Amino acid sequence: MLAGILHQAGYFLGDRLHEPRASNPRGFFEWYKINRINEEILSPYGKENLILRLKKRWLNKVNTTHHPGKDQRWLLALPLGVDVVSADPDVEKEIVRVVRREPFCYKDPRFSYTLAVWRRHLPAGTVSICVFREPDVTVESIIKECRDREYLADLSIDRRSAYRVWVDIYSHILFKHATPDEDFMFVHYNQIFEGTAIPLLSQALGVQLEGNFIDRALKRTAPAGGVPGRVREIYGMLCRRAGYSD
Repeated sequence: MLAGILHQAGYFLGDRLHEPRASNPRGFFEWYKINRINEEILSPYGKENLILRLKKRWLNKVNTTHHPGKDQRWLLALPLGVDVVSADPDVEKEIVRVVRREPFCYKDPRFSYTLAVWRRHLPAGTVSICVFREPDVTVESIIKECRDREYLADLSIDRRSAYRVWVDIYSHILFKHATPDEDFMFVHYNQIFEGTAIPLLSQALGVQLEGNFIDRALKRTAPAGGVPGRVREIYGMLCRRAGYSD
């Protein structure tokens, strides 16, 4: 939704965007090239993740079948102790090429892990925006996507695994990327949906954003509640950073 608003305002999102479908009928506003770059950055960390989980399974006899492979790494669960800080030189050259196109807005959940690699090449004044919503809504969306999409058919994920992914993703953002010296904004989905974040985003980005892209008929999932304690804790931190009262 926010990427669509920025696209409408003249931001470059990519030459070949993901096609709209039922889960996002207005479009995803994600560029295949950005996904591919981030997949390449995360490929060795995915292997490391597999080794850690196989070791845990062997030691504790725990069923840990959740191991994202190629094109599935937006669902990696990387603990905070894993630092994604380097990439193949050819991949970094690709980053340099894509950030030359200004103004740009690149959207990919994998940035939650790869942002430190990109930051070495980002133009001065680049703003990072973390959009989040209720964790149980996000988890339901993940479960549905894994159930419906063919490229995720071989990925085993349950709600417990999905919540682990959610915690790891937002922990990396909160505790590694959103440092005091970085230009970082937190925005709750509802703040965009209701339009209250539009003036703040316009001011931060120095561009007049319009809310007419927002389709209020597309808010189809309501939070169910009952999320695990650590998830509630992280969600509370996100809400405070966004100035949002849930």
